[in-house]
Amino acid sequence: MPRVRGSRISPGERNFFNRFDGKSPVGTVAINRFNQQISSDLHKFHFQLSLIRLKTCQMKFGIFAFPGSHGYKELIWVLKKQFKKETRMVWHQQDKLSDLDAIFIPGGYPCKGSSEAKCLTESPAINAVIEFAEKGKIVIGIGNGFRLLCDAGLVPGDLRMNRNKRFICRHVFIKPDNDHLPITSQMSNEKWYRIPIATGYGRYTARDETLIEMRHRGQIIFRYCDHLGRISEEINVTGSIDNIAGICNSRKNVFGIVPQPERASLDISGNTEGQGIFRSLIHFLS
Repeated sequence: MPRVRGSRISPGERNFFNRFDGKSPVGTVAINRFNQQISSDLHKFHFQLSLIRLKTCQMKFGIFAFPGSHGYKELIWVLKKQFKKETRMVWHQQDKLSDLDAIFIPGGYPCKGSSEAKCLTESPAINAVIEFAEKGKIVIGIGNGFRLLCDAGLVPGDLRMNRNKRFICRHVFIKPDNDHLPITSQMSNEKWYRIPIATGYGRYTARDETLIEMRHRGQIIFRYCDHLGRISEEINVTGSIDNIAGICNSRKNVFGIVPQPERASLDISGNTEGQGIFRSLIHFLS
């Protein structure tokens, strides 16, 4: 309440106000203690915020492995040695993926020497990967891992035997068709990248209506091109429809690519043009 004009302030009231205006020794001490407490609280807040940021920046990758798979060692080496990220193997009989931020499914022939379909349908990890993807987390299939995603219904279309009916092992050039995705954001659709492939089943196929929907939704990730970035049927090494080398699902969290970027990502290899895919993913998860 405003004081009535002409009224007096008692000594007790004056001492009370002096405690907070710094005009008495008691007020100065009180203010200093208040400032010290605020400073201490701010330091604690910034420290806790730093811990939260550090925990947020720590990401963990899983590498799916099954009998007959290959490429998992290269993936582990690239993620752990090149990019210093925590990585662990996920055996095909495991189903615990909750500690992972993203999972890679490398190439190879699943459960070679036994019934592939039976081996995969009886694998606890397959259902776990499907649930992992349904939660919106990142799943990336490379080479025959891409084919596994197709078989599991996580991406549209299918991967079939190469047009020449032969296993193809060579370097190819690919060009991003969409550079706004979690695995292409650090790349450019104005550039092209030299990355090896090693596949007998790299010919992507899809129905016409499916392909039209994929184009409209930006689900085509990479297309084969020549050394000048030109896309044509002549350099379509696997015979894929529309020169497709990589796609994603409609939610854009499950990705399948035929080329193997882990084999073009180590500094010691002399070819690091595959690093853009890993850099993009790490940037997205950060």
